[in-house]
Amino acid sequence: MAFESALAPTGLHPRHFAVLRGLRDGEAQSQQSLARSLGIPASRIVGLLDDLVERGYVFRRESPTDRRVKLVALLDAGRRELQHLTQLAGESERRLTAGLTAQDQAELRRLLGIVHSNAGVGPSGVPARIW
Repeated sequence: MAFESALAPTGLHPRHFAVLRGLRDGEAQSQQSLARSLGIPASRIVGLLDDLVERGYVFRRESPTDRRVKLVALLDAGRRELQHLTQLAGESERRLTAGLTAQDQAELRRLLGIVHSNAGVGPSGVPARIW
């Protein structure tokens, strides 16, 4: 919630940040592989990418080898925005962890990793959709 509030002035959501980070390596990749790598349902990645394309942060084009495949990659404006959002994320994290030692912060990350993994599993052991 703190990071979402920090991003509010940009009009972006932490999910947009996740997509931009997923594209940071610079190589164009298919929407499907991006969605899979981020654990985002295909139906949701389309809307997130639409927003980022509209803002001029990401481009989307047909694959030259398969028209059914859409390739996406960051544009320069998207790289700049990702840098800005990363700065906001750092500031948000520093506010949230103020007063914690480096050891406390490491333990918190470890514990939150466990909670995140558990949140991704439904009651029957089937992966739950958290997006």
